[in-house]
Amino acid sequence: MVEHSLGPNGGLIYCMDYLEKNIDWLESKLKPLLKDHYFLFDFPGQVELFFLHSNAKNVIMKLTKKLNLRLTAVHLVDAHLCSDSGKYVSALLLSLSTMLHLELPHVNVLSKIDLIESYGRLAFNLDFYTDVQDLSYLQHHLDQDPRATKYRKLTKELCEVIEDYSLVNFTTLDIQDKESVGNLVKLIDKSNGYIFAGIEASAVEFSKIAVRPVDWDYYRVAAVQEKYMKDDESFDYEDR
Repeated sequence: MVEHSLGPNGGLIYCMDYLEKNIDWLESKLKPLLKDHYFLFDFPGQVELFFLHSNAKNVIMKLTKKLNLRLTAVHLVDAHLCSDSGKYVSALLLSLSTMLHLELPHVNVLSKIDLIESYGRLAFNLDFYTDVQDLSYLQHHLDQDPRATKYRKLTKELCEVIEDYSLVNFTTLDIQDKESVGNLVKLIDKSNGYIFAGIEASAVEFSKIAVRPVDWDYYRVAAVQEKYMKDDESFDYEDR
């Protein structure tokens, strides 16, 4: 970084560009591990890598084709952003942009769900933020904030774009809760097909999977809300 006079973000972009140009080296390191390993590529959170530049996408696409990898993009968003409607819309837009840019099976995650109300109470139930179904309610809530008046039209149009694509939803994660981590891993394994890797490709085997008990999202999200979010009575009591 000192040699090329680069800052932190510029250094990351330079490294990703260098990695793309030397993709054969990375391929040679990964190839011996293909048979018995589950790959986890941990990327830094800088938006530039996935939104403004193509290097990260090109590296992923080349590895996918050359090594026949089945990858899933897991996009983590801090759950406390839900307490600020403007930041939540920004997180939705970033998630949507990343999904369209990377062109991979995608799992969006509200991480640190145990801290979801650390910056304030949520305006709606948790399922509103995980399902992303009707953002007009969110826009109405934003209209009550005098600071958002200047950006009302822009926010409305951004919400319409997000709803028109209808691609974004979220699951939740508390890294200290084994069940929460396990549910996320199962969702990732299902999205990339790893969940089917150890079974015979027959109609009988697939039918067994199809009839297994399902953890319905409605009940799962309700359980998360009950565990991590305070109800109205709790807030009323604390305000006294």
